[in-house]
Amino acid sequence: MVRTGADGAGTLIDQTTNMAQTLGANSVAKVEPSGIKAVTGSLSAPTQASGDLAAGLGNRFAEAQRYTTVRRSVNKDAGEIKLRVASDLTLSASYPELAWEGQGKQYSYVLTIDGKAYPVAATESEVVRFKVPELAAGKHSFSVAVMDGGNKVAESDKEGGIVWLSASEDKALADAVAKVRAINPGDDFSLASLLDSKGMTVAAMDLYRKHFDANKDDNDMRPLLIKAYNDLKLKGLRQKEALVYNEQLQNN
Repeated sequence: MVRTGADGAGTLIDQTTNMAQTLGANSVAKVEPSGIKAVTGSLSAPTQASGDLAAGLGNRFAEAQRYTTVRRSVNKDAGEIKLRVASDLTLSASYPELAWEGQGKQYSYVLTIDGKAYPVAATESEVVRFKVPELAAGKHSFSVAVMDGGNKVAESDKEGGIVWLSASEDKALADAVAKVRAINPGDDFSLASLLDSKGMTVAAMDLYRKHFDANKDDNDMRPLLIKAYNDLKLKGLRQKEALVYNEQLQNN
């Protein structure tokens, strides 16, 4: 049985038939071997779901469970900076933001993509963001240097990788996003899952965060946000979210 509240709604996907149905507010649906039946309230007729909406979600969720362990704090040497960057990101003209872990408000950065350097201003945020100028479609490498004034004090331990989508690939992604939005305009989680499956980890992270800010008790799916933090090498945020996840498990 699935029930929605007065301000709730949901999208139910049959992974066997890949058909989707939208459950309205104040509704109850029963899941049977023959399909989903409305008990009370509103349930839309089945429509074809985006093929990417449910594909791989189970596998990603199983993998995400690996990152929910709260790691023991390790004391760093005074002044030591260890920066890691994502090894495999997909970006496009529609989703051009790159992200890495902030090292403190006193530091600025130099991002280097395929040998071309881009200065990045200091920030107090735990996440440093940079809108990448349009690149040629295909694979690119990048690294990040940490700057204290004009001096480089650290550098990412390994190069990261970017796959930049072509215009046609970006358009195909936009069409898939539109299909998800059409099924349920307010469903940030499903859209995040779609982008996550495409390697658009920064955009997925933002939508996961938006979802969990609005649904703080939705702990069952929180490992997917934790995995996004892990994939982006945002170790501080990964640790904080793992603490939230485990505290909610203990309290329920």
